Amino acid sequence: MKEAQCTFKGSESAVSSVVAAVLLLGIIVSVITVVNVSYIPEWKTGAEQAHMDEVLFDMSNLKSHIDILSATVDHQSSSPIAINVPIRAGGASIPVASPDKSGGVLGVGINEISIRTSASDSTLNYSSEDFLENLGSVSYRSDNSYFVDQEYAYENGALILAQGEYSLMKQSPSFDIKRADNNSNISLDINAIQIRGPVRSISSNSMEEVYIRYNSSSTLYSGEQLFNEMILTIETDYPTSWEMFLEKLISDAGLTTSEYSLNSNSTAVVFTLKGSPGEDIKANIRKDVFDVRLNVYGS
Repeated sequence: MKEAQCTFKGSESAVSSVVAAVLLLGIIVSVITVVNVSYIPEWKTGAEQAHMDEVLFDMSNLKSHIDILSATVDHQSSSPIAINVPIRAGGASIPVASPDKSGGVLGVGINEISIRTSASDSTLNYSSEDFLENLGSVSYRSDNSYFVDQEYAYENGALILAQGEYSLMKQSPSFDIKRADNNSNISLDINAIQIRGPVRSISSNSMEEVYIRYNSSSTLYSGEQLFNEMILTIETDYPTSWEMFLEKLISDAGLTTSEYSLNSNSTAVVFTLKGSPGEDIKANIRKDVFDVRLNVYGS
């Protein structure tokens, strides 16, 4: 009796299909890995850098609007004018490849800045007391995954860019120093900006709004009184930026080393202005106050 024999025949076509599928899957995985490792970091770095440029544009727009409001209320002190300024807190997404957005923290009153002035004439000393204290700020701090983190701060009319311990004033405040009265006196003009409102911050990767409304104006010195010496102390998180800005003003005014001194530390800049014999200082110091809120119409 013959035993039944089973014969198994290999199917080369089936094997080749499996091998092809495995190879295709390996190629796909390799391509995805190469893209994620070699290309997406570079793309995301460029996208986050572009987003930082967008934030700079929006913060510059915020400064410009406050400057315009400040100039407007010079002639309309009772103006109730207000405006909303959008800030692109999130961005840097790459469609399909990396759609997640980078974000940051938008805040009001997070950074502190105060200015103190001390002036003297031949008989008396004068202090600004709390007139220019707690001037407030609007700031944005990025939370990037690839590009270096940056901070933009608007304080007292200045827009400052900071990276780590380094800072640079991108746009100047309304400060001016110049020779006056046929070079017989020195004029110091300051239009201070106070940001007033609840201290608040928002962590976001979308569009946010900063609501700005004019509140009031007041004057400390109007240029009518002459001083022999004036000391300006700016307490800020960015003393390097303010020192460089004042150095530029001093240079443009053509002051000599006998007419001023400028010093700074990690928290403040001290600027002393003193006239030469027979030369006085005319100070014009004014403050515009703005009420500022984040997402006043939002949740």
